[in-house]
Amino acid sequence: MLKKPIHFDTTFGTYTATDILGEGGAGIVYGGNDPDDGDIAIKILASDRASGDKRKRFKNEISFLFRVKHKNIVNVLDHGVYKKEGSGSLQPFYVLPRYSSSLRDLIGNGINPETAFEYFIQLLDGVEAAHLNGVVHRDLKPENILYDKKNNNLAVADFGVADFTDELLLTLVETKANQRLANFQYAAPEQRMKGGVVGVPADIYALGLMLNELFTGSVPHGTEFRRVESIAPEYSYLDQIIDAMLRQNQSERGCPRFCVNGG
Repeated sequence: MLKKPIHFDTTFGTYTATDILGEGGAGIVYGGNDPDDGDIAIKILASDRASGDKRKRFKNEISFLFRVKHKNIVNVLDHGVYKKEGSGSLQPFYVLPRYSSSLRDLIGNGINPETAFEYFIQLLDGVEAAHLNGVVHRDLKPENILYDKKNNNLAVADFGVADFTDELLLTLVETKANQRLANFQYAAPEQRMKGGVVGVPADIYALGLMLNELFTGSVPHGTEFRRVESIAPEYSYLDQIIDAMLRQNQSERGCPRFCVNGG
């Protein structure tokens, strides 16, 4: 709990933050309440970390989430600018529903095979919606997939390092060759190389890792990991799909959407 609640004002209301849900390289996510006492979260760009590049990415993230409405992508409810008390700095923020937990928590508790498959379809739907709207996430990992327990629904979050290619976005950001994009454990081979071209195949690679992890709790790196067949023989065909998604050759890594259904 925060020692003192923080109030975030927008044109449409005042949101009260009461606790910190998480903190990352670009900012803080608070938990709190909206004017009608509903549970919400507030993501704010920290002033001491808000370089020009991060501000542009934050702006792009808000614009994308407002424009693209999909049940498997987090929904922005409102946004504004916060003026920190005793400081002249202005910090942009946006408001989103408060989710119960993350995919990381679900994996930690264990997921039965049928539910794991259903969750992966939801995850695939959200990432596909982003791709169809010209956005490559580039930082997919279980921590960035939020879970709504009430509706048993997953939503892709944290597009802060995404590559926005849609021409409607006015503040396109070019990623520097040496800029760290994703969590190393889920980063595709091209994301670990200086000057590597990072596109849709990188998201497919991360999806392949998470597909195996959903069923087995194991991230498929090296040779010492569990495969789907060892946990759920009826879903053994997924091992071949995962192998295709993880191939380092970008032209081979993609997997047609229909193959997830066993075709």
